Amino acid sequence: MKTEFNNRVELQRKVVKIINAMKTEYQLSGLSKLAIENWFLVNKDLDKELKTQLISISEKLFFIANKSQDQITEEYSNLQDSIKTDIQLLSNKIRVLTV
Repeated sequence: MKTEFNNRVELQRKVVKIINAMKTEYQLSGLSKLAIENWFLVNKDLDKELKTQLISISEKLFFIANKSQDQITEEYSNLQDSIKTDIQLLSNKIRVLTV
């Protein structure tokens, strides 16, 4: 169980690090919906799709956090893989935006 927790924390850190590699006025402080909304509000020139991607990743991470007490299912594993794919897509998008 601790490994699952550590994996989720690492995924969250990875997302925040990817986003904060962008040179924005205000850095992202976390993956709560409120943190994402505030970050997007202050950094007015950001792509709305980026906000949508972040909220999607955040919701998926929240879902698996709540499911971590349950027996690990195929759905849980698929969602973890989906999050990793989403993070890779986010990273690619940020690379394109910062070039």
